[in-house]
Amino acid sequence: MKIINSKIDGLIVRPSGPWIKQKYFYFKRYLDILTKGMKNKWAGNLTFVDLFAGPGRCLIEKTNEDIEGSSLISLQYGFRQYIFIEEQKELIKVLEERCRKSPEFSKIVFLQGDCNGIVEETIRKIDSSSLSLIFADPTGLDLHFSTIEQITLQRKVDLLLNIQFGTDIKRNFKLYKKQGDSSKLGLFLGGEVNWSKVNLPIDAIKLYKEVIGRLGFKTVEFKDITIKNTMNTPMYFLLFASKNPRGLDFWKKTTVKDLSGQPELF
Repeated sequence: MKIINSKIDGLIVRPSGPWIKQKYFYFKRYLDILTKGMKNKWAGNLTFVDLFAGPGRCLIEKTNEDIEGSSLISLQYGFRQYIFIEEQKELIKVLEERCRKSPEFSKIVFLQGDCNGIVEETIRKIDSSSLSLIFADPTGLDLHFSTIEQITLQRKVDLLLNIQFGTDIKRNFKLYKKQGDSSKLGLFLGGEVNWSKVNLPIDAIKLYKEVIGRLGFKTVEFKDITIKNTMNTPMYFLLFASKNPRGLDFWKKTTVKDLSGQPELF
C-alpha cells in the first residue's frame, strides 16, 4: 500500500477513489437503521466486527478529501462492543491511536492478524448473547468461506460484505478456475467446488449465495449494491445477508435511495 499521511492527524491513511463515498453512504444508512430499529429488542447488546479494519481513515486522492473509514464511522452508532481486525501491524497501531480519541474506546477490542487465521480468537472475543454485524471490506477476494462459517455458527449474526466482483473475480476468473479449490475464489466459495457449473464469473456469485444459504442466511435479491468507478465501470458490490426477516427488511430500507437521493434502479 502506498504510504500517505493524513493532513488531519499526520497518521497513515488508505488511498482510495471517490466511489468509496457511495459505499459509506449505504454503510452509514444501514448502521443507522439497524441501531435505531433494534434499540428495544437488542438495546445495549449489539456487536460490530470489522474484519479488514485498515488504519481508520481514507484519502480520496482525486479530490484530496480525508474521510473516516468503516471502523471510525461505526463508533458513532452506539454498539456495545467493537472488534477491529487488521492484518498489518502498523495499521492496527494507527487505528488504535485514532480510536483513543473516541468515548467508545473502552468498548473496542483490537486484533492484529489475517481475519482468516485468527477466527478462533475472534470468536472468543464476541459476546455469544449479542446480535453481531460482521462487516468485511477487503481490497481483494480475501475472505474465506470457512471464516464466515465458523464465526456465524450458532450465533445471531448479520453479514455486510464487499464482494470484489469486477476488480478481482472477473479479472482473474480463468486463473482461479485453473487453480481450483486452492485459489482465492475456491477458498471464497468454501472448497469442494463443482467447477463444471462455474463457467462465468456471475456463476461464482450465484454459488456463493447458495453456500451462504446453507448456513441459514438469506439475501435480498436485486438489492446487491454495485459500486462503480469514475468511468461507470462496476468494481464491487455490497452483499447483505441475514437469518432474520427483519434484517432483510432493514437492508431494503437502506437501499431505497442512492447517494444523490434518487430511487435505486435494479
